[in-house]
Amino acid sequence: MKSKLSAWKYVKNNKRTVAVLVTALALSCVAMYAIYVLLITTTDSLRPIMLELPKKVSYASLTGKAYGLDAASFEDNEAYSKAYDEAQEELIRKLKEVPGIDDAIYTQIQGSTYQAVMGGYSFEMPLLEVDQIQGFLDHVGAELVDGEMPKEPGDVLVDETILKNQEMILGDWYYKEWFGETFRISGVIRSKSMACVGVPHGFNNRGWYIVVYNDETTMDLSKILTELGIQLGDGDEIIDSKAYLASYKKDVEGTIDMVLSTIFTIVMTFLAILVLVAYTSFMRNRMNEYCLYASIGYGRGEIYGMILREMILLFGLGLGTGMLLSLVTAAILNALIIEPKGLVGYVFYGRQVLNIVSTYVFLMGILQLPILMNLRRIRTIDAIED
Repeated sequence: MKSKLSAWKYVKNNKRTVAVLVTALALSCVAMYAIYVLLITTTDSLRPIMLELPKKVSYASLTGKAYGLDAASFEDNEAYSKAYDEAQEELIRKLKEVPGIDDAIYTQIQGSTYQAVMGGYSFEMPLLEVDQIQGFLDHVGAELVDGEMPKEPGDVLVDETILKNQEMILGDWYYKEWFGETFRISGVIRSKSMACVGVPHGFNNRGWYIVVYNDETTMDLSKILTELGIQLGDGDEIIDSKAYLASYKKDVEGTIDMVLSTIFTIVMTFLAILVLVAYTSFMRNRMNEYCLYASIGYGRGEIYGMILREMILLFGLGLGTGMLLSLVTAAILNALIIEPKGLVGYVFYGRQVLNIVSTYVFLMGILQLPILMNLRRIRTIDAIED
């Protein structure tokens, strides 16, 4: 009775050839995983600013038309400005009465930046009076972890993650290259949303806005303003959860997914070509071996089974080694690049593991074509002489 053809014998007796194939598969796995780790940090890192912070704070900059005011119907600019101020004060009063809104303040805002692997993102930092700072911190769930609360014009509190990301420290001038010696980092705060806040210094700002302290039931500011009779138009700027979510989906997730898909497709295409060429050559070099098996009574089905088991073994070794090296690489990237920059990264990404496994299964599927073609060429011992 014939014994079953072993898939392990060739692997054991041809360590160098097998090592080359396994190494190529493992390094391909590491490359795909490392690229994913670096790029997906952008999506994970921007989530607190773009999805969590808008659940607590929204901004509105409205034109006179939003209040139903037409500048041409007033005698002069002074009359128009007075009517605008009165309408805005009335809106702020109504906003404070909305359940779920803790406060609404008309004030200046300044910008803060967070730099991810793929580009940076600018978000809003309200500039409030000294006696309003603690109320803001309480609302966003932030606590002072270093330094002191703002006391003077231009004092700002910056989230510890933003400080690390922007390579600033307590006592530095806040974005000196942009604002000069205007804003000073007086304290470091910590919150899940990476919020920042400061005190105005003259009229150095990114604009005047109604700052709304909302919660998750009132984070759609556009909807609330419409319900309050505001006629929103193209000239009105609403920065709320809805706006941030749309930007996150399109500018962050959409861009990252497109880049990852493009890179993954390119890598998979080149890998498929290389594996196809290498494995075809690998099988051709073993045709005499297959002919010998046929000559001593093994059928094509049995030889195919051996080849398939060898393939599963080789790809399994490559995938297992590659995933182990990938996790080590991810840990190193997190320790040396991601965490020191104040970015959010993880070691294990199940989605990418499934993508890589699917890729390897796809490659094994492609390789069935040269396998079947070579099986048709198998003859008895006479084929060796050819």
